[in-house]
Amino acid sequence: MSTVVNKKVEVLSVDISDVAYIKWNAEKIDIVKKAMEEKGGKRGSMSTRTLAQALQDRGVACSYQNIFKLLSGKYSIISLEIAQGICEVLSIPVQEIVKIYRFSVYDG
Repeated sequence: MSTVVNKKVEVLSVDISDVAYIKWNAEKIDIVKKAMEEKGGKRGSMSTRTLAQALQDRGVACSYQNIFKLLSGKYSIISLEIAQGICEVLSIPVQEIVKIYRFSVYDG
């Protein structure tokens, strides 16, 4: 015997263009550090200077000092622009850094 319970689910949505900053934490730092190690290949981990330069080459203003602080946990938020740039440079799916939920709503 099974019982079906109707449950009301409320879903909120925010236009990503309205988001300026995202929460930054140890989990996200670990994801970025691992990707930097993988990008570095045999010569070791990608440096903060190299990552900062790659961001600047893409038009994202971020110094290597800021990357260092970001990776050492000194920040609790970062700009969405920097997060997206890091994901692009390090080939990290954005969904690993910025929680993005896809959902469908029945309209009928």
